Amino acid sequence: MNTRLKTLRLQHWDNRPQHERRAILVGASLLLPLLAYFLLWQPAHDAVGKLREKLPQLRLQTEQMHKAGMQVEEMRHRPQLAVMDALAVKAAIEESASRHQLRDALTTIVPQEPNGVRLTVTSVAFEKWLIWLRDLQTSQHIRVDSVAITQLAEPGMVAIRATLTNGNAP
Repeated sequence: MNTRLKTLRLQHWDNRPQHERRAILVGASLLLPLLAYFLLWQPAHDAVGKLREKLPQLRLQTEQMHKAGMQVEEMRHRPQLAVMDALAVKAAIEESASRHQLRDALTTIVPQEPNGVRLTVTSVAFEKWLIWLRDLQTSQHIRVDSVAITQLAEPGMVAIRATLTNGNAP
């Protein structure tokens, strides 16, 4: 390699007259800083400005992605609810109503496919109804899909028509 450089120097540099070598050195000394400026410094300087503008957006996107990742991880560890059919929902409601001394207040319990029950309560204390619903939601994952509540003449007592469902059915 060293001999190769010597031969190239002899062929191209040493064979040139002194004034040509000086002109090449002056031209190179003027051209090299310009090339360094336009090819290295100026593009890097422009890129830094653009990156400074985009950095807040990128940080926001990163934060949103972290939040989404945490939600995915949370959902991954959340137990999947077992969806009961309408008859199983009816049985669970009857059993829970018996435990809460509400079975006699339920006048109708009609299964509705695929996993719902329509029920009517003639007279119940509103607070007792709410406690029972909370128990259904936490223990059986049965939720209220629709409800119509009518206030009765006796204070705190209501009549209720409701549809209860289990799972993600419409």
